[in-house]
Amino acid sequence: MKLFRPITNLTDAIFMPFKAIFVVGLCWMINAMTYHGQWWFKWVALGMGIAVVVSFARAARTLLTLLLLAWAGRWVYRRYGDQARARFDEWAARTQPQARQVLEVIQGGAARMG
Repeated sequence: MKLFRPITNLTDAIFMPFKAIFVVGLCWMINAMTYHGQWWFKWVALGMGIAVVVSFARAARTLLTLLLLAWAGRWVYRRYGDQARARFDEWAARTQPQARQVLEVIQGGAARMG
């Protein structure tokens, strides 16, 4: 099972049609130059068409997932607002004291330098 790769899925959906046109065009040219009664490049076109459809489906899944996440985040924020943000920040400070301490050191060093 492949991991969720949103950037890769979206870039594949953009570039895959161009790759398909290039590959099918190249195969058509080779088939035309070596023609012996059989046009085999149509099978390449079919395969590349399937690849384009799959890349569009993955991009649609990615966009749908991102939309659902954005909707859920907006719903949580509208429902709980600043209280939820404050509780999350408190939880993050409790569970990750090293990150908080590093941030304090960085901020303290910047205050001393500036």
